[in-house]
Amino acid sequence: MILLVRVALALGFVIDGCVGLVALFAPQLSAPLFDVPIRDTLIGGLAGGEFLVVALVYALAFSDPRRYRALLWLCALDQFFAVVLPAFGIAHGALPATWKIVAPIPLSALLVLIFVAGATRIRRA
Repeated sequence: MILLVRVALALGFVIDGCVGLVALFAPQLSAPLFDVPIRDTLIGGLAGGEFLVVALVYALAFSDPRRYRALLWLCALDQFFAVVLPAFGIAHGALPATWKIVAPIPLSALLVLIFVAGATRIRRA
């Protein structure tokens, strides 16, 4: 279980880290890379900073999943929003339903399940 959780944490770190770096340092690339245009660079920078902070949460949880088991709940919440918010956006026509938006939804849902399982099953040593 620890290995699976660590792989999931590494994926979450890479995803949030990449999105954060793009939003913070190259917001003009968010539309071509993710189909999410950042029209206000201030908001893009704030979002990018928040994504990078969450990436650090993933890194801390990765360093010792037993010790930082409670952080798995935050990682699950992060991925839950990555499932629900795009789904609502697509349903309401606010986001383009392209593969860049739709394809990550099942992966994020799987990560939610892994983090919840890890948070409930991993015991402190």
